[in-house]
Amino acid sequence: MASLSRPSLPSCLCSFLLLLLLQVSSSYADPFYWVSPGVLVLLAVLPVLLLQIAVGLVFLCLQYRLRGKLRAEIENLHRTFESFGVLGPQVKEPKKTGQFLEELRNPF
Repeated sequence: MASLSRPSLPSCLCSFLLLLLLQVSSSYADPFYWVSPGVLVLLAVLPVLLLQIAVGLVFLCLQYRLRGKLRAEIENLHRTFESFGVLGPQVKEPKKTGQFLEELRNPF
C-alpha cells in the first residue's frame, strides 16, 4: 500500500516538465506576440492562393484531357443541325451508304 501513496518517478518527471513548459510560456507578457500585420496578410492571402493554384491545376488537367474534342463536338453539331432554309430536304444531298462510318474513322 505504501507504493500507491508515493508517486512514481515518470509521473513526477512529467509533472515537472509540464510545470516548466507552463512557466516558460507564461513568461511572455503578450500571448499574441507572433501576430503582426505581415502574419495577418499571410493568413488572409495564403488560403486564397492555394485555392487558386488548385483550381488552375484542375483546369489544366481538364484542358489536357479534352484537347481536340471541342472541335469534333462542334463538327458533330453542324452535321446534326444543318440549316437549309425553307427547301430543306429538296436541297440537301442524301448521305451515301457507309459515309457515317467513314466520318467516324476520319473525322477531319
